[in-house]
Order: sequence, then structure tokens, then C-alpha cells
Amino acid sequence: MPSKVYRAVETPVVFRESGGDVVLSLAVSGTGLGIGAGRISARYDRGAGSVAQSHEVKAVIQAAASGFAVGDAIEIWLFQSDGTYMDGTLGTSDATMGSDKRRNGLLIGAVIADTTSSATDIVATFMDVQITSRYYSIGVWNASATRSLNGTANSSRVIVTPMPPEAQ
Repeated sequence: MPSKVYRAVETPVVFRESGGDVVLSLAVSGTGLGIGAGRISARYDRGAGSVAQSHEVKAVIQAAASGFAVGDAIEIWLFQSDGTYMDGTLGTSDATMGSDKRRNGLLIGAVIADTTSSATDIVATFMDVQITSRYYSIGVWNASATRSLNGTANSSRVIVTPMPPEAQ
């Protein structure tokens, strides 16, 4: 008799300024992540032992006043580490991320503006993101040519949910 393979949804890890699991400062001193600028989150430790490899990544992004132009992109990046070496040689804490540092990260995907409204969630979900190292950080790059991200703390965030396969 054939068996089924489902997905098991585990506890999400929330990356944002405060009140989440990992610090990722996208409001940047109340002005919002600027045009052509990036941030890297603090490093998240998944722990030793067996952990999920497959993840769902959901990015929730808001534009500053006046909103993005439809089609503007906000890139979401993954940087992994074994505890000694980190993709892009980035640090372990929430910080500015230079454009060249993206070259050695993994582009998870881009949130594409579908509205010009400000302070409105623009959401994109990326499935089957493979995280294979014990430690990782999330990077966000504002590739918009028109607007900064919303400067209100926690208005933009990234949610990473482990989803390992479950055999039935």
C-alpha cells in the first residue's frame, strides 16, 4: 500500500526590529531602509542535531509615504554559516549590508510592489527554501528606484517557517 508524504509545519521564526525571534532592523532609525540599501539580520542558531531543511519564507514589506511604484522590487537573501565561515563574510549581528555582499548569498526571491499605497502590506511567499547550515541570517535589499521602506518599527518583516516532510 502506498504511503503519503505531507509537510509538517513547525514554529515560525520572525525577523523584525522587536518582539520577534531575531533582530532585523528595516525601519533604520525611523526613516526606513533606503533606496539601494540593504540590511542583514542577527544570526539565528537552529541548534545542534536534526533540524528541518525545507522552509517557507514569507516577506511582508511596506513602503514609506507615497508608496512604491508598481513593479519595484525588494530582494530577500539567505546567508548561511557553520559557525566559522559565513556566506558573504558578514557578521553575527543586525547591521548594514553592502551591495557586493549579496554576491555570495542565496537570493530567496523578490517582493514585487503590486500597489502604490503607503503603509500597506505587500506580501510574497517563497516555498521550499533549503537551509542546510546550523546558523543563518536573512538579508533584505531595497532594489526600488522610487521609495524607502516604511520607517515604523515592525512594519516590514520576514517569517521563516520550517516545513520538514512527514511520512504517513
